[in-house]
Amino acid sequence: MKRITKFISYAFGNFANTIAYEVFQNRIKFYYVDVLGVSSAVIGTLWAIYGLWNAINDPLMGQLSDRTRSKFGRRVPYVLYGAIPLGLSFFLLWTPPNHSPFVLAAYFLIILFVFDTLYSLTYIAYNALFPEVAPTPRDRVDLSVTREVLGAFALLLAFILAPILAESVGYLTMGAIMGVLIAAGYLISMLGVKEKPVPENEEGMSLGASLRAVFGSRPFRWFLGANIAKEYIWVALAGQLPFWRKYALGIQAPIEVLGMKLGGGDAEAVLLGLPILLCIPMLLLWRPLVARLGYRKAWIAGALALIPGLLAMTFAKDFYTGLLGTLLIVPGLTSTLLMPFPIISEVIDEDAKRHNGVSREGLFFGMNGGLTKIAFSFEGIFFAFVMGMTGFVSGSDVQPESAIWGARFLIGIMPLIACLCIAFCMWRYPLGREPIKS
Repeated sequence: MKRITKFISYAFGNFANTIAYEVFQNRIKFYYVDVLGVSSAVIGTLWAIYGLWNAINDPLMGQLSDRTRSKFGRRVPYVLYGAIPLGLSFFLLWTPPNHSPFVLAAYFLIILFVFDTLYSLTYIAYNALFPEVAPTPRDRVDLSVTREVLGAFALLLAFILAPILAESVGYLTMGAIMGVLIAAGYLISMLGVKEKPVPENEEGMSLGASLRAVFGSRPFRWFLGANIAKEYIWVALAGQLPFWRKYALGIQAPIEVLGMKLGGGDAEAVLLGLPILLCIPMLLLWRPLVARLGYRKAWIAGALALIPGLLAMTFAKDFYTGLLGTLLIVPGLTSTLLMPFPIISEVIDEDAKRHNGVSREGLFFGMNGGLTKIAFSFEGIFFAFVMGMTGFVSGSDVQPESAIWGARFLIGIMPLIACLCIAFCMWRYPLGREPIKS
């Protein structure tokens, strides 16, 4: 019972992280481009710059937590003291000062950097506690399931409540509500978490030496490739969903579904909210499958399972065909939620064995967090290029057919390519090849 309680309270951090990450991804570009009218090329370029900052910022935050020594531990202080500032910075994302395009663009870039620095400091310290909270392979699968069940509820809030709030009471109120949930979730996650004392004889490594050790890990390199591709899938699905709903599916005015009238935000909520809801029971189905197949084969199967749904989303033309596509991605989408944390924990354990027991959770999670955010840059570059090349008109409700196909390509075909990248990287991944023992 104590084990379950600890897992549930710790998992609230993933609840907070998921709200911060997914509402941000899902709404922020749409808000600045479609609502405020900033050029898609400008926002896409700034998004790419932001992704590069992530690649630098996250490893620094991981190294900082690895080298921290305090009576509360290495990671816990950053989560406890970072929770409220992070919630506040999330709120400020939705409070641009005026509608001048230059000021809006400048504010967008500055607040991105403020939010992301606080986000990285908090969530990397939180994630680095995972191997310690769950020390065995079975614990890691169970904790990952618990984390992702709460994460799935957070996704429901991100893809159902946030769009509805944004349309009904405005982005300012939506940002305030979500900011409070983010801060509260991280604070709850630290209840009962006590870090093991750092061994007195553990010598800190310089950032350069740590980076060489991290990139010298072959398992980490292949895991990182798969995780960047996974991250791209989520960034593309979340970021392109409003454009796909509005232009590819043609849902701009209220529509009738099974006798109910749905506005644009409501339709969006159902299109991705229902599949995310189904991810919760699907997580429980994946748990024994992962134990039977091992980490590597399970993620390969999950990546390939995404492809039929992505193809259906590419060619969907109305609400019902769009919903069919998003329902078909449920099994594969669930695997992307479940697999990364057990696998990176396995990588960290293998690295510690090769380096006299010295464990660098912060740096590994920091490098993983930073470099997977390159997916933001990729998505920003593809967004700016494809929307620009296909003739997308910012702030307009009417788009040329070429721009509509651009939206289809970005939400369907590009994530499909990322699925193939996951399968290839996991095929080459040298660990996780054995079934998990009870």
